[in-house]
Amino acid sequence: MPDKAGSPVLTLHDVAVRAGVSPMTVSNVINGKNVVRPVTRQRVLEAIAETGYRVNATARSLAGGRNRLISVFTPQLNRPYASEVVQGAAQAADRLNYDLVVMMLVGASTSDFSTMTRLSAGALLIQPSREGQWGNIELPAHVVSVDGPSAHPLTVDNYGGARLAMQHLLALGHTEIGFISGLEAEPEVGDAAAYKETFERNDAHERLRGYREGLLAAGLPLQSEYVQHGDFTKLSGARAAEQLLQLSRPPTALFVSGDAMALGAIHTAQDRGWQVPRDLSVVGFDNLPLSAAARPALTTVSQPLHRIGEQAVQLLVGLAEGQETALPPPFLTELILRESTAAPRISWPGADL
Repeated sequence: MPDKAGSPVLTLHDVAVRAGVSPMTVSNVINGKNVVRPVTRQRVLEAIAETGYRVNATARSLAGGRNRLISVFTPQLNRPYASEVVQGAAQAADRLNYDLVVMMLVGASTSDFSTMTRLSAGALLIQPSREGQWGNIELPAHVVSVDGPSAHPLTVDNYGGARLAMQHLLALGHTEIGFISGLEAEPEVGDAAAYKETFERNDAHERLRGYREGLLAAGLPLQSEYVQHGDFTKLSGARAAEQLLQLSRPPTALFVSGDAMALGAIHTAQDRGWQVPRDLSVVGFDNLPLSAAARPALTTVSQPLHRIGEQAVQLLVGLAEGQETALPPPFLTELILRESTAAPRISWPGADL
């Protein structure tokens, strides 16, 4: 039966015939069921792309007349940050009787992703500013992002969390505090709009701002040599810490913009024969599961990643079902005190007394 534009309306059966599979197999692929062999799934996705089968047609063919698939995109599913968000999203989707399909962007090909999003009621983007491929994907009407731009962004009070970390270190008596940022380079400080436009990682520059303003509020100078940059990986934290600890007058404490980088910094200190926290205090950010298992256990700023994933799916479902929805306020952070911070020593390893 043709639609109003005169083109025939595609059905699930049409896609099944094109792919050489049963309509049930097509339905399983559309709904993200893990019961279809990868080769068959690829053939169905190609048939969907070739026929132009879209969400509205899917919705009419699915029970209840509504698509119940949510796509999740992340450039780094193998990192704890993304996996924590996804776990929360999966639990909320299961509770709301929606299916979740998680895809990691690697390489330049996005054809399968665009096909899947056309069949989705909504999409959740985790750290969308991290990769250039986002602009090449045809997204559904309803999009929610975590840690990045979209029509419905979920945000965390990163600045407030950074100030909590700084207040803790200052209260312990530290005045020489280094910082490892998640920015890969130092932005030009000047026009605020240009500053934000240059670096889309809002979390990274908000934590840097909290570090700087924490020092200024305490009447302490900003020392450029005390700031190093990483990319939220453990290796980058280790390298940044190496630069800081080899200074002629190294900091007595580090505030690190992510837990993975903080653990890398601790390992660098330990490799140099320093004891944490006796010789160096370290505070992280995220409160990933690995932070509590570290030795020493990491003092860190906690952000509710699991709850953020849940809220993202709840918001997407509300949008998809035509409910009145409002963005929640920025999620609050909390300082988790563990074993990696203490009052500073009078001197540091290798210093002249």
